[in-house]
Amino acid sequence: MVKITVDGTEYDTDNMTDEQKKLVELVRLNQGTSGFLGHAFDSVNAIGRVKKDELKASLSNGKKD
Repeated sequence: MVKITVDGTEYDTDNMTDEQKKLVELVRLNQGTSGFLGHAFDSVNAIGRVKKDELKASLSNGKKD
């Protein structure tokens, strides 16, 4: 027996149709993918901030590489 909560309501997958079970899996996949992409987005933004700070520091030092 597997339970899933959707908008605060708990459902038992044993009582779902095959179509509903497929939708449950798609929702789980969507949530996992969204979390992964959110993490990737945050990582890219963090690296961008670091590189921008490096550039600003380099420019304020008058360096020419």
